Amino acid sequence: MISDLKKFLPNEDPESIKNFPFFWVSQVNGKYTQLIEKSIKKLGIDNTKRKIILSTNALGQASITEIANLSTTKLTTTTKAVYRLVDDEIVEVFSSTEDERISMVRLTPKGIALVEQINQISIVTLSGILNSFDEKELSNFNQLLKKLYDLMPSS
Repeated sequence: MISDLKKFLPNEDPESIKNFPFFWVSQVNGKYTQLIEKSIKKLGIDNTKRKIILSTNALGQASITEIANLSTTKLTTTTKAVYRLVDDEIVEVFSSTEDERISMVRLTPKGIALVEQINQISIVTLSGILNSFDEKELSNFNQLLKKLYDLMPSS
């Protein structure tokens, strides 16, 4: 346990925000999102579509709700983006065999090719940053982030 949790929470001292872990999580996420959006612009997709494409790839085929959860996007946003991706022939939507009311999503061959392009752009864009850490640091960092994620209540 932390003996003085207050020093890690924002307070009246303007500098206290820099000791708040969620400040840094937010800052890193913001910079990462800007960097990735700039890099994938040439593919004709935005960050929401990128997250949905990569989430669909990770899940194989999944419901729109499952994709929304993994990509941390609102269900309505995910639904709209999925149907735009259908129009672009990147994903296809079909009814679940178990429950026809559930819309399932999977990548098309064009979508699978796009995953490879996204991954290549990510490697080029992020390898210089990630190479600033050694393997143990990145493993520890991932473990800490996963622990933080697991401690967060689900909405």
